[in-house]
Amino acid sequence: MKKLIPLCFFLIQYLYLSASPLHTHHKHSIIIDTDCAIDDMRAISLLLSLPNITIKAIMVSDGSLSPKEGAIKVKSLLHEFHCDTIPVMPGKELKDINPAWREFNRQLNWGKMKQHSDNYLILNDIANVINTSSEQVSFLCLGPLTNVAQLIKNNSKIIDNIEDIIWYNESVNPLKGFNYECDKGAAEIIFNSSIKINIISNLGNNKAVFDTIFFNNCVNSETLLAKNLVEVHKQPQVYEKLKENHFKLWDELAVLFLTNPELFSIEPMQNNKNIRFNVGYSTEAVKEALKDMISGIYKAGEFIAFYGFPVKSELYTYDIRRIMDTAIAQYGLDEWKACVMTDEFHGHLGIFSIVGAKMGLLAREYFKVGNDVLNVVSYAGSEEPFSCLNDGIQVSTGATLGQGSIKVLKDSIVSPSAIFTYKNQSVRITLKNEYLVRIKADIEKGKTQFGLDDELYWSLIRQNAIRYWLEWDRNIIFDIIIARN
Repeated sequence: MKKLIPLCFFLIQYLYLSASPLHTHHKHSIIIDTDCAIDDMRAISLLLSLPNITIKAIMVSDGSLSPKEGAIKVKSLLHEFHCDTIPVMPGKELKDINPAWREFNRQLNWGKMKQHSDNYLILNDIANVINTSSEQVSFLCLGPLTNVAQLIKNNSKIIDNIEDIIWYNESVNPLKGFNYECDKGAAEIIFNSSIKINIISNLGNNKAVFDTIFFNNCVNSETLLAKNLVEVHKQPQVYEKLKENHFKLWDELAVLFLTNPELFSIEPMQNNKNIRFNVGYSTEAVKEALKDMISGIYKAGEFIAFYGFPVKSELYTYDIRRIMDTAIAQYGLDEWKACVMTDEFHGHLGIFSIVGAKMGLLAREYFKVGNDVLNVVSYAGSEEPFSCLNDGIQVSTGATLGQGSIKVLKDSIVSPSAIFTYKNQSVRITLKNEYLVRIKADIEKGKTQFGLDDELYWSLIRQNAIRYWLEWDRNIIFDIIIARN
């Protein structure tokens, strides 16, 4: 009976913490800037449907529609979502902006409201919204950067209250695209400021498309989001383009980056680390998240590996479920459980914690024993990143600090290594140097690109950890030697 206690306690603790107020969903306070193309409508609709997103205001830039035309569309959409209290600001009109698709977007209805008040904000009001916010505000920019550039030009101190900018633009290398071409000067102002800007692009991916499959998902869903998307996309001129797969996932990707940055591969500009751009993204995972948002089963917030009790793949985060079947087939269900439980216990998906989980399971297999029978002496120390190894070992072996069955040496050379003892036999298991060198290089790359305080550093660590989880066989990556008692 004793052997069941640590595992049962861990699961009970996990379920308790999952419901605890300490594990509340991470909330984003944002200001949207839109030029009111139809993909902007989809992106704004997604944001209006997410409970952990607080929209402070919506600014309208010149582009697919003029700011005044766009403001009317936005107010109609807000009314459909019962969000009329969100303030709207039509921005500055630009010269010679009249794209070929403007007439198409002008004809579209974003909602049924016929009468619109002229109760709009002005730029100074947006500055007050930011300055009076209790937390930093992010900008989600779906058009030219005109309004944001003018805002910081007029109020330079406001930069301290801006967390970052997420901007959809066609390309960074080379810098091109409609949103950039409309107002190159505005982009330069932002690029030369100290604000972090994440530039998101479809990258010419023809598989990332809002098509009839998504439309049918909307038809078959009862959510307010789905109903509004159906109303807009069933308009004849829209549905014709829908059938032709015209609507790529464009601005929607900026929303998905806000909610699920782990699905995107991000790199900084070499000459300016505040400017970061995506070089890839998981198309299937993005589409799956979008589908879940439409159907109302999307789980909003910060999670480590699973959204609930891990019985079905849908309960895992979108990047984790991509490797689930392969990892279980290659390494077995015991390793899968050990790694998943380690992730939740450790607080984030880390590299050395995954290595520790694999190491502990290998030790159990070496001695052909179950959980909670090994004694462990760890050489990983008590400082990150090596110390993260200890959490993986605890979870996968059941040897815990609380029971005194694991000890962490502090007066020895720190290394990803541990001695495992069963009865009178001991082995020392150590991560092979070639794998340690690779980990150190990847960690250093993340530090150089982003710095330890940047969330994209931890997103990169997560991506690497998932890759090691899938690629590294526990029977290959470790050295095992007989140790003296």
